[in-house]
Amino acid sequence: QIHESERLTALKNATVCTILAAAGQPRSRMLATLYKDERCQQLSCFNILEKMYLDRLIKRTELTEFETLLQAHQKAVMSDGMTILEHAVIEHNLLAASKLYNNITLEGLGQLLEIPPEKAERIASRMITEERMCGHIDQIDSVVHFERRQMLDTWDKQIQSLCHQVNSIIDKVTVKEGEWLNKTMEAQMVQ
Repeated sequence: QIHESERLTALKNATVCTILAAAGQPRSRMLATLYKDERCQQLSCFNILEKMYLDRLIKRTELTEFETLLQAHQKAVMSDGMTILEHAVIEHNLLAASKLYNNITLEGLGQLLEIPPEKAERIASRMITEERMCGHIDQIDSVVHFERRQMLDTWDKQIQSLCHQVNSIIDKVTVKEGEWLNKTMEAQMVQ
């Protein structure tokens, strides 16, 4: 049997690790799981978890309390001079921006992410290349164009495909058992 305080510590550690993870689908699934767990609302890092789950922009000033929860290895500075947390928040904010904007200049993106435009371009390029974000960069005009995965279009195409398959089956039944099909359809119309 695991004591409740140990469970909360494990939950806090899972939340911190999820927040620090690279932006993308696996992290989004973990954010959803943690956000729906009522015990997470008790954690001091819940406000950051909530903003990440709801795809809201996070400012650097909002991270000071969260930084106190980090262990020494989680405060490591990477080769580009940024911490793991800074990377995670910048990637998160870039994904959040992709849901707010159809396109944005690199200058504007840099201001939004609170980093130089060149760094914003590098991070956006890497996320697009790694397929963690949909879009493309117009280097001539210095604009990032975001593309949304069209869920409704996909859904419509799946429904259309299903309808075509049903029609194909009806056509085959008509050829083989036309008389039976006519009787069955007439009986359905009467009801």
